[in-house]
Amino acid sequence: VSKEVQTPVINGFVVDMKTDTAVTINFEQSEWISGNSNYIIQLGFDSRFQAAYQGRRVDYPADFEIELTEPGQGEISFPASGFSQPIQSNIIVRNLTEEIDDFQFIFRDENKDAIFNDGDAIFMVVGDSLGKKATSFADVRISWSLTLIKDTTIVEANQRPPQYGDVFKIVTNKPFRNNEFMEFTTIGQRFDKSKAKNDLDKVAVVPNPYVGAASWEPYSTSVGRGERRIYFMHLPNECIIRIYTLSGKLVDTIEHKSTISDGQVGWDLVSKDGMDIAYGVYVYHIDAPGIGEKIGRFAIIK
Repeated sequence: VSKEVQTPVINGFVVDMKTDTAVTINFEQSEWISGNSNYIIQLGFDSRFQAAYQGRRVDYPADFEIELTEPGQGEISFPASGFSQPIQSNIIVRNLTEEIDDFQFIFRDENKDAIFNDGDAIFMVVGDSLGKKATSFADVRISWSLTLIKDTTIVEANQRPPQYGDVFKIVTNKPFRNNEFMEFTTIGQRFDKSKAKNDLDKVAVVPNPYVGAASWEPYSTSVGRGERRIYFMHLPNECIIRIYTLSGKLVDTIEHKSTISDGQVGWDLVSKDGMDIAYGVYVYHIDAPGIGEKIGRFAIIK
């Protein structure tokens, strides 16, 4: 579920922002970012411990990295219950969203070997829903869990358990928080002379050839078949188009100015003297000041 917000117009543009309204695991982006273990990772909240942590769950809005270390080199786990003691682990949890390098966690070491492996679970923990550190099990709140499960469909020889140095990233969908900000820069409009010169090759006349009785031309019962017209396409912002007969006689001149590149301009097939042009082949010359020139041909046929 998401909510869209649009800012007021600022310096000629607006920003559309979409924020999530609920905190959930992003399963597509959560993955091993270091290592190639083929064990199954179960994310969310390990149901085996639902009763033990009843009423303590909180969907904490942060992304995490879980790094595995050599035995005994990880952080000390928070007590798993009110009757247990902190235990050694080979786990380091980092809260990426709030830049906390030693985030608290509970290590459910089902194998009792102080190593995160098959059947074990890690729970992120906080002291309250705002992220305060927990000081005792009495005030602890339980968040996301990561459970490691051996894939029994893979033969033993091909099993790849996590190794020291492997890192798993948990990504969450979460609403914007207070004091969060986004920063971006814009690049002002600029003229790329080299690109503009190359773009002259895209200039074209359509239709070419122009068929004098084309069925798609506008038709009017009062004036006949309607206005005859061709179009010069993909023009630079400013240019002068000169149209000549094959013998070099100037037929017409068109001055084109637009606020955008890749523009177009139409020509009604009427000469500068106000006469309908004859059928035949014509040459056009495009002069774009500061950019270059383009010469081409088009045909007018019956």
